[in-house]
Amino acid sequence: RADLLVARRPRVAVLASADELAAAGGAAGAHTIFDSAGPGVAALARGWGATASRPPPLGDDEATDAGAVAVIDADLLVTIGGASVGDHDVLRPALRSLGLALRVESIAVRPGKPTWFGLLPDGRRLLGLPGNSASALVCAELFLRPLLLALQGADAALPLRPVRLGAPLEANGPREHWLRARLRWGVAGPEALPFAEQDSSLVTVFAAADCLLRRRVGAPAATVGQAADAILLDRA
Repeated sequence: RADLLVARRPRVAVLASADELAAAGGAAGAHTIFDSAGPGVAALARGWGATASRPPPLGDDEATDAGAVAVIDADLLVTIGGASVGDHDVLRPALRSLGLALRVESIAVRPGKPTWFGLLPDGRRLLGLPGNSASALVCAELFLRPLLLALQGADAALPLRPVRLGAPLEANGPREHWLRARLRWGVAGPEALPFAEQDSSLVTVFAAADCLLRRRVGAPAATVGQAADAILLDRA
């Protein structure tokens, strides 16, 4: 071919936010937790075509965080945690001091209600993911992946595929729910078996899942064999 349509790789900076984080592979103290979401989200971003850097984690000081973000050179900043309503969640005030314009303040999705999106005056985009690791990884699949594909001019639609339920499900509430599940092949095609534990902090469940099963807002109770939609996770 004489001509090819190409796109520059989006430059992504993945920023964990919490004083209690311990680096993966290091030692955790009595009041620390390992930073598992940061490396995971960065790896996903690279798989979706971006270059991903990991600046030092942000802390719980508003002025320090604002100064750190101000000098990061990236097309998209992905923050993890620090944006809820607790006394130590100072990230949004820090970003507002830099001129943050929020476009999405929270979402009606489970897991991942604290997810947000905004723009800085210089054009940098910010995607805020929840602090719980499994929530961050699920919301990266739902929102970071389409955003990175759109920035590269690719099809950004969620890659939903039809499945059948391999287990009954209770009625869903007022938020769209994405259940971590495993696929198996039944007589009528692929069946999704949701894990019993769906806590947003359980990285082990996300790691064991190979699909995210979609439950719409207000969906009634569902029986085995009922049709549903799922996103297949890349487990190559």
